[in-house]
Amino acid sequence: MIICLSLLLVFSAGCKSGTNAGAKHAEEIKVWDYFTGRQQELYHELVDQYNRSQDRYKVVTEYIPFNEVKKQLSVGAAGNAMPDAVFLDNVDNASFAAMGVLEDLTEKVEQWGQADRYYEGPLSSAVYEEKYYGIPFTSNALALFYNKDLLKDAGISKPPETWSELKKAAKKTSKGQTKGFALSAVKSEESAFQFYPFLLSSGADLKQLHSKEAASSLQFLTDLVKEGAMSKEVLNATQDDLARQFAAGQLAMMINGSWNIERLKEAGHLHYGITFIPKDQTFASALGGENMAVVKGKNTDGAWDFITWLIDPERLETLTAETGVFPPRKDLLESSSHWKTDDNLKAFIPIMEIASARGPSKNWPKISEALQTALQEALSESKTPKEALDEAAQKINALN
Repeated sequence: MIICLSLLLVFSAGCKSGTNAGAKHAEEIKVWDYFTGRQQELYHELVDQYNRSQDRYKVVTEYIPFNEVKKQLSVGAAGNAMPDAVFLDNVDNASFAAMGVLEDLTEKVEQWGQADRYYEGPLSSAVYEEKYYGIPFTSNALALFYNKDLLKDAGISKPPETWSELKKAAKKTSKGQTKGFALSAVKSEESAFQFYPFLLSSGADLKQLHSKEAASSLQFLTDLVKEGAMSKEVLNATQDDLARQFAAGQLAMMINGSWNIERLKEAGHLHYGITFIPKDQTFASALGGENMAVVKGKNTDGAWDFITWLIDPERLETLTAETGVFPPRKDLLESSSHWKTDDNLKAFIPIMEIASARGPSKNWPKISEALQTALQEALSESKTPKEALDEAAQKINALN
């Protein structure tokens, strides 16, 4: 994959990509994306390839920062300044479908006939009220990262598989400035994302926050803080913060995603592994990534033509293989050698099979906020885990 000189334009403010000299009368398709770095480079390269490959449509990209996408979509809906297609955090797909912002793609998806080649978790994130309002583009999931040397020094021969084993290992590896375990509990979507696997592993779900199983998941994490196996500083730590601490040898174990593998490689000296998040009743993980959706009332045919071109296995492999994410297509992930030759990437393949989409729900932003608050309250000991989750349950039940 050669990066052409036109990529120098990528880094200018308000960058747009998409040239097609022979398409003076091509229909313009505007696509919003929030990609940066290498992902942005590869995406723009593919956009240029698409525009050169045909003369009916011309894709023009517009960069919208990730934390502005939802706001801009809402403002755009009011001011009729919308793109034809948009990349969305997969957890936001259902809420924008419910708002009437996105086009129903069910007929096109069924005619396309490739939905069954996707993992169930990513595909479910694009569905609202049994209709497709998007298609998965890239995926990631959460796993347990563990420092092999720190575990070995503590007399632990293998990574923990259960909550009980995790607690014991975290306590044994907590020494001085090094803590045994961490997950992100910052007041943002990141903490809801990271707490979700523990909730599911307990046997509970979002409809059972009042249950003893749900309370046990938050109690387990709270006990780790109380017993010194996890720092209370996780209340302010992002997933990137955890990766930096792990790379510096200040964490023996952490919950994180595949996008941070490249960062850990830069540390050079790390001897680490990746495995399933330890379980209570069952192994669980939370799904991350983005979907592509078409804006209602815009150029649906043109947007769909570009989307299906872009998610062709060959091109999707090009974009995902170098950016620390995974294709949501099961056929691609199983057939490509890329994810099978790297031990750390390979560890995510079975995890992707069990990863659950958050929700999906039109009310996810408010559900997430309720989970974030409960996690913060419990870990800061301002409320008991049961009290915090009971209050979260009341907030979520009121949404229905």
